[in-house]
Amino acid sequence: MTTQPPQPLMPATISSPCLSPASVVKPKLRVYRKNKSRVEEDGTLEMANPVKMFDRIVIHPVAWPNEALRWIGVPRHLPTTSSPSPVKLPQGVMSSALRQTYEHVADTIRQGVPVAREDLSNLVIDAFASIACVQSAFIYSRAKAYLTLGEFRVRVEPMHGFSGSGIAPVLAYVDEPFRVAQRAKLLTWRATCMDRGDHRQDDNRVDMMDVVLLLAMAQEHKRWSVPADATGCHTTRVMYPNAKGDAMIVLTAVTAAETLAGIQNAADTLKRIKFSRREVRILESSDDGCEASPLLQMVWAVVKEGKELAIKAPAPRWPIGPWAWTTHF
Repeated sequence: MTTQPPQPLMPATISSPCLSPASVVKPKLRVYRKNKSRVEEDGTLEMANPVKMFDRIVIHPVAWPNEALRWIGVPRHLPTTSSPSPVKLPQGVMSSALRQTYEHVADTIRQGVPVAREDLSNLVIDAFASIACVQSAFIYSRAKAYLTLGEFRVRVEPMHGFSGSGIAPVLAYVDEPFRVAQRAKLLTWRATCMDRGDHRQDDNRVDMMDVVLLLAMAQEHKRWSVPADATGCHTTRVMYPNAKGDAMIVLTAVTAAETLAGIQNAADTLKRIKFSRREVRILESSDDGCEASPLLQMVWAVVKEGKELAIKAPAPRWPIGPWAWTTHF
């Protein structure tokens, strides 16, 4: 009997069997991305629940890495909104303290010299105090907010927090030195090891602390039963000076009420928060008066909004919310 030598395997011999399209299993990576960027019927994207992130990164949210911005759904380039039509402020808006502070800041800007951070901070405080007095509004200042993520409740503290009657926060003011000090205060061991350059203010980049403040303020609305607007959303803002010090950058977050409820109920996905950005100049031009200042006009609108929200909300019982535990105007 003659032994036949082994035959080499041909491609047809080792080809995989034919599979029907229904039996093909897609890679998990593709399915993950598809679920993360799923589009709802109303055209808005969903985002992951921040509670899930807190389980992965067991540190204070203010010190979360910049990668967390993508998880929350913050776009890399925020859409820029146009400023509203200029409105002449009524007479009597400028108190003597506000007029003195504003003229000092305006003269510094006209000279092309960087404005000191203390002067910008005083301008914002005096503007809210003076305009709140004219509108007969109770606007609280220098307050704190609390961010609730599942069973965890952490405090986030802006440099200045402005809220209608202590229950309707509408704007938080921060700046770069304050952010650095807060991170060093919250996580000393991390502050000594991290690269401070990664957390320097970039006018075109969103800071994690600002996003945490926006979400915490929206949760304060829900906590104190502040009604949502006609679209079922809550609007909060964070403001900080730009690198030159001649304008303010305002980040606005529009958070749906169902998103806040989903965070509380530990839902897997949430309706995405809409973020936007705009730059508000302190001076309209070198020849215009203080009543034409875009910054003061914006503060006028924010104070009016805070007053109206506080009126619509149920009467708070003692103790008033954490936004009211500090000085008020």
